[in-house]
Amino acid sequence: MSDTDMEADENSLFSGEMPSIKKGKAALKESQEPGGIATAAKELPPPQGIGMAVAFDWGLTVQLLLMPIIATVLGQSSPVKIPGHNPTLSKALLFVIALPLACIPALLGEMIRRGRNWALRIQIVANLLLSLVGIFSLVKLYRDIRAGNFWPLVTEVILVIISPLIVWRLSRPATARWFKTATVAEARQRHGGMWVWFIALWAIVGGVLQTVAAMKGR
Repeated sequence: MSDTDMEADENSLFSGEMPSIKKGKAALKESQEPGGIATAAKELPPPQGIGMAVAFDWGLTVQLLLMPIIATVLGQSSPVKIPGHNPTLSKALLFVIALPLACIPALLGEMIRRGRNWALRIQIVANLLLSLVGIFSLVKLYRDIRAGNFWPLVTEVILVIISPLIVWRLSRPATARWFKTATVAEARQRHGGMWVWFIALWAIVGGVLQTVAAMKGR
């Protein structure tokens, strides 16, 4: 051992710190740096339920946009009726109402895709409430099926099966940790590219089916 090494060890002993303790402190300091946090986020287990939640929200957006269009094309009566006014005005008002409403689930789905923690809490509560609505609607589904109308079954599958599954997967500890640690850039990188097109396709399919089911169930 050289004189320099012996002097370094003596200094370590006199300072009350062993070399191994110094290494541990250095590692702890590195883990507390922003880069260390980003690395820790990448090493976490992957989140669950994000794709299902985004497809659910965007599917609802598709439904809200399609309903006034289908009502106009098929000549159905508008759910929004103004007493004493022309039915055309009522349908135009339906478009005005549907557009801002459709922006709400679209924005929520995008915030889930970007890993916003506040959006995660809203999504869980919303799907939990919709699951309860689906459970309470099972009696009506039974009556519709007995009457020969099977289209409400689409809505019940979404509310009673898919919605609780979204709640369960988004409530997993791995998902909660990921939303707390992942940055917007990391979230967009993970849920970008072909992932967006795949989710959008499922949202369109689900939104169209739900729109037809809602029209047939009226």
